[in-house]
Amino acid sequence: MTISRDQMQAVVLEHVEAENCNDPARVVATYSRIRPVFEDVPSGARYVGGDEIVGNYRHLWDGFPALTREITRWTFGEDSVVVELTLRGRHEGVFRGTPATYSEMTLRVIAHFEFDDEGRIQQETAYYDSLAVVGALRGQATT
Repeated sequence: MTISRDQMQAVVLEHVEAENCNDPARVVATYSRIRPVFEDVPSGARYVGGDEIVGNYRHLWDGFPALTREITRWTFGEDSVVVELTLRGRHEGVFRGTPATYSEMTLRVIAHFEFDDEGRIQQETAYYDSLAVVGALRGQATT
């Protein structure tokens, strides 16, 4: 099955909105039913399956509960899409063991989405500046 540009865009928009709402069920619903993957390139981590993927998101939801993601650019391929996002939030909770610093973080992210035959996300691969995250965890505002 070939997925259309409109279908890819609709799935990614739903995915980002579900992330912004901190809604694990909606996030998982955008992923493939068969062995979906989220790969965090800077950390070297790879999460396979809905439970692992949601576990990864929970760190962000706990540490940056009001984090927002805004898509600022789209690039479409035949069966994939790349988006540039800007994430903004305040470190208000524990993030991967680091207590809240209440510093503001702005993080630019590139995310590559590959789709399955049903039009769901088979793999999401994220690229970002990990030093910007470290700065926020040290109490330094990042932009």
